[in-house]
Amino acid sequence: MTGGQTAAQSTLRHPMVWVVLAMALLWTWGVARDDTAYVPPSPQPAATVSSTDLLFVDGPAGQIVVREAITGEELARYSSGDGSFLRGVLRSLVRERRVRDLEPGGAFHLALLDNGSLVISDPETGYWMALEAFGIDNRRAFAELLDRAHHSTGIAATDVGMGR
Repeated sequence: MTGGQTAAQSTLRHPMVWVVLAMALLWTWGVARDDTAYVPPSPQPAATVSSTDLLFVDGPAGQIVVREAITGEELARYSSGDGSFLRGVLRSLVRERRVRDLEPGGAFHLALLDNGSLVISDPETGYWMALEAFGIDNRRAFAELLDRAHHSTGIAATDVGMGR
């Protein structure tokens, strides 16, 4: 070492040491923060026009059976490979339950709002999704379930909202 520098002083002047130190401090700050719990956004401020509670039951050979939660009436049956959007929404809802250490089973609430929005929500977690955000065809898959659950009400979820 020239000029009276020690090895430690030379190492501390290297820019990578400071980058690594800054990264370590940021990581420590991020881990130490106490706001790690996710809170879903507030539900839409609209009145419910029609709603039902749905149970999704695993069937044989990868099937999913959709039942109305109160009556147990079968509303739909999706074979393995069918209903990919429905399966994706269901995975998201169940994942939110698992994150919170809740049982994955139980009913989910499907509601048509007076603003035309079709919303599926989980009463256990408060997590919800506005289904029209995923396009008309994907919204229609859930609107048909609501129509089947309320076939005698005359309210057609496929006809409310989405410009119809």
